[in-house]
Amino acid sequence: MKTTIALLLVCASFLLNNKINSTDSKITFTFDSEGVAGTIGDIQSQSEIDLTQIEGSIIKGSVSVSSLETGNFLRDGHLMWEKYFNRSDYPRIYFESNSIKENKDRTYKVEGNLTIKGISKPVTFLAVKKDNIINITGNIYTSDWNINIQKERNKNKATIAMKLKIE
Repeated sequence: MKTTIALLLVCASFLLNNKINSTDSKITFTFDSEGVAGTIGDIQSQSEIDLTQIEGSIIKGSVSVSSLETGNFLRDGHLMWEKYFNRSDYPRIYFESNSIKENKDRTYKVEGNLTIKGISKPVTFLAVKKDNIINITGNIYTSDWNINIQKERNKNKATIAMKLKIE
């Protein structure tokens, strides 16, 4: 569960740069096997977003591990430990897109690298644009970044959702 939260925070770094309104943007996550949900913030973006041609955009940014919140103070504190997100050595989670492609249904496939605890792995997300809002969703397995809440990989699945408001 803690790993899922961290991964969600990383996904939050999908922040778009046509200036993302961080006040009106939100990144949430759910650690599926535990039913634990939370948020992550302190979004910093170096993205280059063209709302008229998303395919040519670059999504690049980070979120702060310290901003992770699940509604349980003790759990949040444990997630900062070396065993999980290791906030001391890796205070931020990073994402950088490699490609953004439009699907037939006018959604977008966003492929990139997510870096957690210094480990970079390829990820794929689905994005939907409506006006100046981009909603990004996807699943990750926290164990891929050595954040093992459960022994079985499929029980370390986290669902990430980002609502990014572009100014």
